Amino acid sequence: MNSGNAGRTSAWIKAVAAAGIGLLASCGSNIAPLRSAWQQDPNLFHHGFPAYQAQTTTTPHMVARVVYAAPDQIARMMERQGDVTDAQRGFARMGDGTVDLAVQDVASGKWIESYLCGGILFVAGLPNQAYRIVMKNRTPMPLQVGVGIDGKDAETGGTASLGRGNLRVDKRGALVMDHTPHGPLLFKTIRSDAALFDASPQGCTGVIQLAVFLASDAPSIGPEKLRASQIAPLGFFPIGRPEQYR
Repeated sequence: MNSGNAGRTSAWIKAVAAAGIGLLASCGSNIAPLRSAWQQDPNLFHHGFPAYQAQTTTTPHMVARVVYAAPDQIARMMERQGDVTDAQRGFARMGDGTVDLAVQDVASGKWIESYLCGGILFVAGLPNQAYRIVMKNRTPMPLQVGVGIDGKDAETGGTASLGRGNLRVDKRGALVMDHTPHGPLLFKTIRSDAALFDASPQGCTGVIQLAVFLASDAPSIGPEKLRASQIAPLGFFPIGRPEQYR
């Protein structure tokens, strides 16, 4: 009797597990993409007047942070970072997924060796190598971006900050940068791991920071709520979208 009950219980568990796996497989691919956090903010509903919080805030929606150094030093930095290392082949999805980011070698047009580790994009750049920053806007709203490179503002050449810049990226558009007011972008020689620990708004040599804001002239939209199709079945995370839970 006991063995019979155990057999029936085991068969029931297997059936439920198979049904659950089938449900995840069928629903996972149909889950609608989550919108960025600022698109779920009810304060964005302002009846056509672009003067509310997300359009005018001085606090970035997100900051995409890049640390670069020679390949051997980058390996040591990532070891010190102590997180999972994810090699990138082209664009890396940054922060909550608002933007994709990549760094390209100007001479060859190839993407430079890079890794995501602990939310930072680590780039293996040789001293005096000319490079290009490419950022893609993944949202249906225009963005404003402020870029700081090696402690300098990429637009003005002054001290960098995390303020609202004047670089505009249209919806689903891209920002491409290979020059500053002082000339082409060149990797510098990095002699220490200080860039890894620098958290200042201006950054330092070896650090590239892109402060991302919702554009001040973004169109008015109504309050956004999570739709049923955006909620993962059984409370599980949608597979392949980890950036939406950072």
